[in-house]
Amino acid sequence: MRYADMAVTVSDLNKYIKDKINYILGFITYCIIIIGYMKAMKIDNNAIIIIVTISFIFSIIALISNYLSKNKYLKEINKIMDGLDEKYLISEVIKKPTREENLAHYKILKRANKSMLENVSNVKAMQKDYKEYIESWVHEIKIPITSSKLLCENNKSEITNKIDEEIEEINNYVEQALFYARLDKVSNDFIIKQISLSDVVKNVLARNKKIMIQNDIKVELKNLSVNAYSDEKWLEFILNQLIINSIKYKKENGTVISLTAIENQQNIQLKLRDNGMGIKKSEIDRIFDKGFTGTNGRNQKKSTGIGLYLCKKMCEELGMRIQAESKENEYTEMIITIPKNKKMIR
Repeated sequence: MRYADMAVTVSDLNKYIKDKINYILGFITYCIIIIGYMKAMKIDNNAIIIIVTISFIFSIIALISNYLSKNKYLKEINKIMDGLDEKYLISEVIKKPTREENLAHYKILKRANKSMLENVSNVKAMQKDYKEYIESWVHEIKIPITSSKLLCENNKSEITNKIDEEIEEINNYVEQALFYARLDKVSNDFIIKQISLSDVVKNVLARNKKIMIQNDIKVELKNLSVNAYSDEKWLEFILNQLIINSIKYKKENGTVISLTAIENQQNIQLKLRDNGMGIKKSEIDRIFDKGFTGTNGRNQKKSTGIGLYLCKKMCEELGMRIQAESKENEYTEMIITIPKNKKMIR
């Protein structure tokens, strides 16, 4: 037995003795009364000692038996608890005890668990309704967004170009809301298959073609003719968020975004690098935190602190990894590590 286990056992035994102090005091009082009675009856001292000793031994055995039984039951519960992911289901899997003392605790636990399950069920139902509402709202609002973009396309001018830029930004926020609502059921929504990295990149660039032309952004593509295993739709969303950030935090002149794939034995690293504003060294470790906007986001007033958080969470769900390197006023490089085959997805 380990010292830690012995310490716990001694501590539990001390607590048990304190809990049974009334029983012990009662037994001592009983012994004193019995001894006094037998003395009064002029019973032999040796007989008194034998009777008291036997009573004491039986009482000790009863206490130890009760302690071991109670301790065994609690250890079984702790063992089951350690193996449960959903701890609140403990009362559903433990055996019904036979001892009356343990049975009372069991019944209280069952009642408390029933109430908790009802509350959990209600919360889950509310969350489901909320997410369904968000998804419905997103699909509804996409209709006027598409119509507005079409109007801008058919009536080109400096003003409509500006309006189109703002509409595209709204569209991005709406898309973030949709993907955020779907985040906890990503595993039910994605299809992992072999995809062409070149096709994914081209689709995202085509989507942002207009805004990139308007902002005079140059794109460089290197070694993208490789295949990887991921979900095309979710990977496009991740890449789109990164490109939007590169555009959002560009410098005034000569912005270049480069996308490069580096293939190794187990995975592919897709590197997206820009020569924009960069990120402060003190902030680089926090950029994937939910709600973190950073100095650039606050200065530009263009950040929700959700985009990179979503990218990180989605990469984790898809068995990918995302990391960032940056130097303020020089560059930012986002590196997505994508599995080359299904066996590498965890």
